[in-house]
Amino acid sequence: MYYMNKATQKQRSALNSIRNSKGRFFGLYTNQGQVYNARLVKETDKYITIHDRNHGLDVKLAKTSIKSVNIG
Repeated sequence: MYYMNKATQKQRSALNSIRNSKGRFFGLYTNQGQVYNARLVKETDKYITIHDRNHGLDVKLAKTSIKSVNIG
């Protein structure tokens, strides 16, 4: 079974957009089909922690699971 361990260019671009969001909320889409109205809380080498506004939860996601970001 093949596992992704490196972020693609599209994922790196999405991560840069998240970092530049300056504490604002953004739409986050994952490869698993989940959609979050999120704000960045914490970032490590392989993971990001976001706060989901709709459910009031903090969610830890692998950076390689990010599909795209929509910043209004």
